[in-house]
Amino acid sequence: MDAIAQLGSLLGLSFICGVNLYATVAVVGLCLKHGLVHGLPVELSVLANDAVIFVAVVLYVVEFVIDKIPGMDTLWDALHTVIRPLGGALLAVLQVGEGSPALEVIAFMIGASLASAAHLTKVGTRLLVQASPEPFSNTVLSVGEDLFAIGYAYMSLSHPRWTFFLTLLLVAGVLLVLPMLCRVLFMGVRALGHRIGSAFGARLPLNPPKDLPLWVQVAFETVRQDGEEILWASRAYALRVPGVPRYASVHMILSNRAATLFYQKFFRKRHLRLLKDHVTRTSISSGKFLSACFFHQAGSSWGVAVYRNLAQTLPSSWVMSKEP
Repeated sequence: MDAIAQLGSLLGLSFICGVNLYATVAVVGLCLKHGLVHGLPVELSVLANDAVIFVAVVLYVVEFVIDKIPGMDTLWDALHTVIRPLGGALLAVLQVGEGSPALEVIAFMIGASLASAAHLTKVGTRLLVQASPEPFSNTVLSVGEDLFAIGYAYMSLSHPRWTFFLTLLLVAGVLLVLPMLCRVLFMGVRALGHRIGSAFGARLPLNPPKDLPLWVQVAFETVRQDGEEILWASRAYALRVPGVPRYASVHMILSNRAATLFYQKFFRKRHLRLLKDHVTRTSISSGKFLSACFFHQAGSSWGVAVYRNLAQTLPSSWVMSKEP
């Protein structure tokens, strides 16, 4: 096997481990056991062991079932934040064969990095899909991931040269969306933490102004109009707000005069105002952990995600539908 082919197999298998580790191990083991592929490092033959294949298939079936259960799939992915990158790293080390210790360390780091990138992409995509109230999209995505993992693992063994270039393209794509995915992950972790906290006690909107960050309090006073009173305040996440990165964390204050968003961009603190008189309609759709709130005005709209239980406490003067 030439260098490109060996790299293609190494990169491809490590990357796809971040999507589904057990399916990858099972595919490699079955291909080696039944002689479907040839020319692989001898060290990979350990995966052809019947016990290894059996355990991999059993764990794949368990993951297949859990992955279709709302809530359980998120917990499963959280538990595999370490397991999948470690699996990708070990598969990479196995493929360098009798390489030097330095080469094994390099392979370990590359394998772990690729699997981590794929895992973060998977988790971030899942969180985006789970925010949708449509119940079947998560199942469809899960099945698609399984088919992709099985097919890509086999392709990494049978067509490693093609896999080399395709994996580089996939990694480049992941790097392009990584900032957004990181924001999605932070949003999901905070939403899950808020949901767990709500199960043990009421989580109410912030008690303004004392519970707002100091810089938000100061910034709000600079734009506050005479007679403006704070009605509601909480952390939110930008879904569709002009000039604000998508899924960025913001602090939203609703007053009797305007909706004000405070956020940071390029290490600068900024704010946006939407006058209440300009809002013609408000629409709210609930997801599992977050609710999407859209404030519509002529020609445009603001969209933010707020914690689901806090969306139920929005001031009635803001959630009433109004037509011009």
